Amino acid sequence: MKLEPKEYVSPEINVYFTPGLCIHAAECVKGLPSVFDTKKRPWVNPENGAAPDIAEVVERCPSGALQYIRHDGVRGELPEVPTKVETNDKQQLIMRGDLHFRQQDQDIVTYRAVVCGCGQTGNSPFCDKKGSCH
Repeated sequence: MKLEPKEYVSPEINVYFTPGLCIHAAECVKGLPSVFDTKKRPWVNPENGAAPDIAEVVERCPSGALQYIRHDGVRGELPEVPTKVETNDKQQLIMRGDLHFRQQDQDIVTYRAVVCGCGQTGNSPFCDKKGSCH
């Protein structure tokens, strides 16, 4: 599965969403519903919020499906040091740090990821919420 992000642009911040990484944790829609609203199209509207608030909510996204680039000169997200790996009750590995994955012919570099722990994903190594652990 090719993991291509969709871009949502505003003067203060660009938000990138990679559907193939999303596990629907809903941190975004709970954190800033004026910007992240799944009932609207497009569902991400960065012009409806301030860059610092959007960045803070995006960094809550456990899967790394949401990323951002700020245009106000403020440095973006930094990786957690040391890298942290936790498991949850769904057999998922929640990872934060300087993460580098190779999936088929694509290099994926991120600071946040949810990796499948049940072995039933169709998007290895990432969880796709289709395995028997959900």
